Amino acid sequence: MKKLTRIFVFIFCLNMSAQDLKVMTFNIRLALDSDKENAWQYRKDDVLKLLNYYETDVLGVQEAVPQQMKDIKSGLENYDYVGVGRDDGKNKGEYSAIFYNNEKLKVLQSGTFWLSETPDRPSKGWDAAYNRVCTYALFKTKKGGKKFWAFNVHFDHVGNTARANSAKIILDKIKILNSKQLPVVLTGDFNLTDDTSPIKLLAKNLQDTYKNCEKPSYGPRGTFTAFDIRKVSTERIDYIFTQKLRCIDHRTINDRRENLLYPSDHFPVMATLSFR
Repeated sequence: MKKLTRIFVFIFCLNMSAQDLKVMTFNIRLALDSDKENAWQYRKDDVLKLLNYYETDVLGVQEAVPQQMKDIKSGLENYDYVGVGRDDGKNKGEYSAIFYNNEKLKVLQSGTFWLSETPDRPSKGWDAAYNRVCTYALFKTKKGGKKFWAFNVHFDHVGNTARANSAKIILDKIKILNSKQLPVVLTGDFNLTDDTSPIKLLAKNLQDTYKNCEKPSYGPRGTFTAFDIRKVSTERIDYIFTQKLRCIDHRTINDRRENLLYPSDHFPVMATLSFR
């Protein structure tokens, strides 16, 4: 009897672990020749190695220009993406795209909205310096049939009013789309630390995985480096927020390339989440 009980517990645990969801947010830094040794052409392979190694189920990227989108799509096996360029709603400008493992997940619905007074078309909002977008998708796990919403965003780096309103727009959009109260993941570069009002508003309505996880977060607190390998990063501006998902572990990944340079000017942030 004891043996059968142990077998049942073992099978049960295997089944539950299959419902875990690995999520990453990563500002990959747009491709600029002026970055010199940190230009995309020199770090592209390292970024792809990092992404292939951690093999997340959902990957929210920020600052990805069309060529970088092509490089990531061709460099990752069994991944597709949803998202559009922020400048024309097609393929112009930076993407805040969501890559996903198509062997594990199926897209049921997706779209992009602009963080502005006219969210349904390419536009710049309030005092923002650039057009800013949020890409979303409704996913279904191919094993187990679990449904969840994923949102990925890049807040403006200048406009205080734009950032405050962006947080409100996203929460409103989640409320409208998620009428069935499904689990939610929100990833992004918010260009704000957690002592600011927009982040406090998001954390009031969603869970900040850095602070709400079964294990203490591993890695540096800061996520922005500006490629400076001599300074310790202290600014945490990249987040994974959740709703109705349990955070098992959270990590800020400060891996370096073989030449000891960083793969981006932001650290990727990863969390393992559970539906159970």
